[in-house]
Amino acid sequence: MDFQYTEDQEALVSALQSILQDHAEMPQAERFSYSYFSAALQGILTDSGFLDAGHQIGALEAALVVAETAKLPVLVEASATGLVAPMVLPGEKLEGPVALVDVRKLDKAHRNLTIARTVLVDMGEDVAILPVEAGQVEPVKSIYGYPYGRFATTPDLASARHLRGQGAALRQWWRVAIAIEIAAASMAAIDFTVDYVKQRHVFGKPIGAFQAVQHRLVQCKAFAMATHYLAMRAAWSGEPGHADFAACHAQQGIQKLLFDLHQFHGGMGVTTEHLLHFWTYRVRALQAEAGGVYATAIDIAGRLWSDTAPPIDVSADTRVRVA
Repeated sequence: MDFQYTEDQEALVSALQSILQDHAEMPQAERFSYSYFSAALQGILTDSGFLDAGHQIGALEAALVVAETAKLPVLVEASATGLVAPMVLPGEKLEGPVALVDVRKLDKAHRNLTIARTVLVDMGEDVAILPVEAGQVEPVKSIYGYPYGRFATTPDLASARHLRGQGAALRQWWRVAIAIEIAAASMAAIDFTVDYVKQRHVFGKPIGAFQAVQHRLVQCKAFAMATHYLAMRAAWSGEPGHADFAACHAQQGIQKLLFDLHQFHGGMGVTTEHLLHFWTYRVRALQAEAGGVYATAIDIAGRLWSDTAPPIDVSADTRVRVA
């Protein structure tokens, strides 16, 4: 089953794709890097208004922008800037790119911190807004598909601007963004792998001709598509529970996906000689964000079974008997 875009959504995605296709190629000098941030494309998307879709149209349209940009091997920051920030501050536009940080890991390396102009800090109940000044962040070497950095000195959160009671909203939309990026990067990596298994030959025929390979690729595709639709449902509904389910499904299915894709490339994907790592290492980084699958699963359980729920009756009269 598939879903159709509205006319406005179709126009949005079509216009965005026409821009992205001109910037989809990885520069030859950057093909051996672990990540490549395109400041030029980031500027184009900002100036043309695509990163304002969350403010001007809605969360679902902003999610579509995130999904399209996350398919590229080159990196632009659309999820925190174009989706999370507009949903947490609907009436205000922050200077982007935006990075997301957990206060409990303030002294650690964070994704996209070196390219960020604004940071949203999850403080639990509240959210702190930090402008990033020149020299405040130092880069950290990482293989995980994003530019990583850490604060050179611990920022003073007491003097920062605070959004009271917005911590839950930040985590909700952070998880939606994680699920969208995982789905999009996974689909791009799968398409790249499908092309590869048509070209790689063993025993005189392409490895894509073997049913075992086809079945596992179909399973990978099913995971990516399910993640995509769960994420889009969460963006459309705005329900925290939907966001938790989307992120939990996305983060727990990564291990098998990456194993299969890298195996079909014969291990080439783990090298910087191959484009596959630009998607798969990015997905691996997202696996641990916003608490990871375990924190998300605990939040789901808390929503479904609160402490005030009546105890389950497991008496002899009601338990299931097995003959």
